[in-house]
Amino acid sequence: MVNYLLQYDDVATGAWYTEAVRWTTSQSIVGGYGNGTFGPNDNITREQLAVMLWRYAGSPAATDKELLFTDADKASGYALEALRWAAENGVMGGYGDGQLAPQGLATRAQAAMLKNFQKSKI
Repeated sequence: MVNYLLQYDDVATGAWYTEAVRWTTSQSIVGGYGNGTFGPNDNITREQLAVMLWRYAGSPAATDKELLFTDADKASGYALEALRWAAENGVMGGYGDGQLAPQGLATRAQAAMLKNFQKSKI
């Protein structure tokens, strides 16, 4: 058990995910919504997952400063550097039609980003 303050009203003490939320928050990997909530049952977007992996990797700078996807303008400002890093390091790819779909929900299959992350040894 990690002994850090749990700062979210919607994260139950003793839930199966409580200690993971506590640890990732203490490491600045994941944050809440800014209104005292974490949203443990919310869906996660592709860009949110990329940001978590990027932060876990130490927030490294991307070499390529352009996000070369037809829907790059749909990416949130806070996620741009993480998406650039994830794309250039093979952690995250786009679809065959040239789209990245940063706001799309990450499917279980797309959680393969975790495997790609481990494989890249970043």
